Amino acid sequence: MANVLNRSTKQFITSANTPDYPVGEWIINPDMSAVVGEPSKYWIITGDNVTLMDQAARDAVDAAEETAQLDSIADELDQTRTIMRAFAEVVLDQVNDLRADHGRNALTLAQLKAAVRGKL
Repeated sequence: MANVLNRSTKQFITSANTPDYPVGEWIINPDMSAVVGEPSKYWIITGDNVTLMDQAARDAVDAAEETAQLDSIADELDQTRTIMRAFAEVVLDQVNDLRADHGRNALTLAQLKAAVRGKL
């Protein structure tokens, strides 16, 4: 039995039956000492070597995840008819009525979405 690590998914399996894991897809008995305790999203696999990203690269991964999460939340206004979207549209209508009373242009849903994303 050996430990194996998938080269693409970074799935790590202990006590695996090595014939079940082709070496083209799996690293047999990888040295994981450089990444112990770190999430696999920070691992770099080069050949049969597993290393940890430097802090700048880890920060970039975290920032990209946060941006994706914020985009997902903001995009909910476009993708679904939720209570949140209905409320946002009611408030937008009221704001636009007030803006019209003062001779200002109406705000669009896209502008509201950008403002919400900015607050997130």
